[in-house]
Amino acid sequence: MLEFFEFDDSNGFASIYDSHITLNKTLLKYFQDAYRVRVAVDKAEDKIYVYVVNKDYALSGELKQTSLLPISISKTYARICSRPLIDYISNIFSLSIAKKEFKRFKACYDDAKQVIIIDMKGEVS
Repeated sequence: MLEFFEFDDSNGFASIYDSHITLNKTLLKYFQDAYRVRVAVDKAEDKIYVYVVNKDYALSGELKQTSLLPISISKTYARICSRPLIDYISNIFSLSIAKKEFKRFKACYDDAKQVIIIDMKGEVS
């Protein structure tokens, strides 16, 4: 029986800078209806979860406005800018990121949970 190779296009990378997180082009398709994002951290699993929120849901009043972060989307990346978020993540995962430097981690989209998951277990060079 033949088994064909299929490229897994749900895998990508997240780069964490001193003031923002950048998700690469591979993950852009999950931001088609994005208005804001919510970010959660799982300390036990060493993972960061990025939930994409559309405008209707963001403005519905069901979510705390303080949990919604703006996102910038270009043709080649999506960027979450929030220095307090980076400080929080750096504290939890003991990251030290100097200005103009970054740390890169594997990221993928989980269809079942409808979330982008950043795996903080190992930095990718």
